[in-house]
Order: sequence, then structure tokens, then C-alpha cells
Amino acid sequence: MALQDGKTPNSIVSRIVARTNFLVSGMIAVIAGRDLFFPGKILDFIPRDDIYLEWTGALLHSPPEGSPEAEAHGMERDFFVGEKYLSQYLALNMLILCLYKFVGAVVIRYRNDGGGYIQAKMIWKAQAVGSGLILYMFRLFSASASTASLDFRWHLMMIAYETLILGLYGFL
Repeated sequence: MALQDGKTPNSIVSRIVARTNFLVSGMIAVIAGRDLFFPGKILDFIPRDDIYLEWTGALLHSPPEGSPEAEAHGMERDFFVGEKYLSQYLALNMLILCLYKFVGAVVIRYRNDGGGYIQAKMIWKAQAVGSGLILYMFRLFSASASTASLDFRWHLMMIAYETLILGLYGFL
């Protein structure tokens, strides 16, 4: 396979995929990193983050010190250690998926023989299917999230856009 016009062996295969993954997976990585390393910590720059933490149960297993949740559920926090473990396990899995997306979009280069393009397309196909499954799982929980006044529409649209980009560049 010959090099495409304007591509060098060190070129990123697709800038659109790289930028999309950087934006969407970057935000997912921030939230998952917080859930893994600092569960229960409210991030002020994320809108309605306290509602997210309440809905996911993080305020039960890791209530912030001095908060009303710490006073109400401080004695019970040890009973929720299993939920804390599962929350951190899911956050670790999401971080690994985000890292894999970054590698597929940024680390893989075009190469002299164009093999990077073929390799990236294979990875993007798998990531599109995986992102579709994650999108489906989050969609299942959007109804229960809305009962807690947590609006998942923007989250779902971002993941759907990333899935669409990965699918377009992976399958076409």
C-alpha cells in the first residue's frame, strides 16, 4: 500500500479520530480517574457532579469529610466497601479502554508500507463495537438516572459521536 498524499511515515493515521478520542475519552478518563483514585470527591468544574456521585452511590461509600452525607452515612460507609471496590474496578476498566483508544489514535503511525493504516482500522473496528456496547449499557441506565435529576443525554451523545467516528473510519 502506497503512502497517501500529504502523509509521511510518522503521520497520525487520522486527525479526526485522534481529536475525537482526545475530547470524549479525555473527559471519560477525568471522571474515571477521579472515581478510581479519589472516590466521593466533588469536582467543581463538572456541572451537577454531586448528583452524579449521589446517583452512583459514591457518597455512601466515600462521603466527603464535613459534608451532610458524611454525618448521615459516616457510620455506614464500611458496609459499602464492596460497592466501592466495584466502582473502582469499573473506573479502572474505563481508564484502560480510554488508554487503548489513545494508543489506537495517536501512537500508531502511518509507516512506510502503510501498515499503520491497516492496523489502526482493525483496532477502530473493535473499539467501535466496544463503544457501542458501552453506549447501550449507559442508555439502559439513563431512565433511572433521570429519576435522580441526572441528565445523561449529553454523555450519551458524546459517546455516540465517538462510536460513529470510530465506526466510520474503521469500517469504511
